[in-house]
Amino acid sequence: MNGYLFEATPKQEAFVEACFSGEYRQLLYGGAIRGGKSYLLIAIIFMLCRIFPRSRWAIVRKDLPTLRRNTLPIFEKLRPTHFCSAFNQSTWTAECENGSEILFFPESATHDPELNRWRGLEVNGFALEEMNELRLRTFNKAIERVGSWNLPPGYEHPPSLILGSCNPTENWVKDVFYDPWEAGELKPPRFYLPATIHDNPHLSQEYLESLKDLPEPEYQMFVEGNWRVSLDPQQL
Repeated sequence: MNGYLFEATPKQEAFVEACFSGEYRQLLYGGAIRGGKSYLLIAIIFMLCRIFPRSRWAIVRKDLPTLRRNTLPIFEKLRPTHFCSAFNQSTWTAECENGSEILFFPESATHDPELNRWRGLEVNGFALEEMNELRLRTFNKAIERVGSWNLPPGYEHPPSLILGSCNPTENWVKDVFYDPWEAGELKPPRFYLPATIHDNPHLSQEYLESLKDLPEPEYQMFVEGNWRVSLDPQQL
């Protein structure tokens, strides 16, 4: 990942290799907090923009406030300023010097439950950040729209990729990715690579120690990446 303010871990490098293997179209990374999920997905989007001029990619989160609060700061940290423009607040896009484009696209399920805004959306691929916060219907809509952006003649067409990150969850992400993976039955075009805080060497020991103050169920789920832990609904 040379050229970006991002030092990939061995686990992240393995995920990048899977993305470019040509074997998978729907790839999920993570399963715990602070495993470097968002940094990895955004770094890969920059790579795809550079490798495939005039390509188009969408970064999706559950709503605009979450995009602004959690995604845009990471985007700006990683953004290669000589290659990609700053985020345009009017259009919610960023333009690259080779004609590639990044869209910041909220799911906005409350305001658009029928996903009408997705109609006509043309992109080569998606980064679905925190897929556990999105609906299965949104994931299926991404499958419908991925690869729909046609590049001009003479340009190499990129792979149609849906990249995702997540924390442990009891919803469709567990059914579609984790359970089949745990059973050894997850097959292409889907891929899952678990990653936890222990795969991220860029965190301070002080921070790691502070997480031990969490209640044990929360620690097991969000730090250790234990998908089998159930939390008290009254504490959620």
